[in-house]
Amino acid sequence: MASLEQFYRRERRKILAWIRYRVADPEEAEDLLQESFVSALGEMNAAGEIENVIAYTYAVLRNKVKDWYRKRKSGQYRQSALGEEFLLDSYLPDTAPNPEKEFYRTLLLEELAIAIDELPADQKFAFVQNSFEGKTFQELSLETGIPEGTLSARKTYAKEFLNRRLKDLKSLFLENF
Repeated sequence: MASLEQFYRRERRKILAWIRYRVADPEEAEDLLQESFVSALGEMNAAGEIENVIAYTYAVLRNKVKDWYRKRKSGQYRQSALGEEFLLDSYLPDTAPNPEKEFYRTLLLEELAIAIDELPADQKFAFVQNSFEGKTFQELSLETGIPEGTLSARKTYAKEFLNRRLKDLKSLFLENF
């Protein structure tokens, strides 16, 4: 425990800078730093001694930052809009609401948010502006100078990509139900 405490005091600024490079919000970065060290401390108490404290702490930090991004991305897009756009319940088994189904629904939303961020910029723009911001293709065309048909086609390509991603997840879910 003393080695982790010494490491924290000695490396805190450097580690915080590493987190801040990935997470812009200083309060979120500080929270992630503290959560990571609490997690490392808990592991040390449970397992006894950690062989390489620095490597372990950075591994915990990487995982905490990834979790933070996942949570942030899934909340970035309105869940109701995603549910309407893709009829998410059709990708889940036909069962009554239960914790397992809710878990898979949340997982679907998180994966969709990640997939939306992977779209090419032009497709992502058309999809997000039309589906989440509620702008018509006519409005977008007037704002950007891009023809309505082009914007519509970009949204279609985006939906096809996202539907393929959902179908992959559906087959994975069906194996587990």
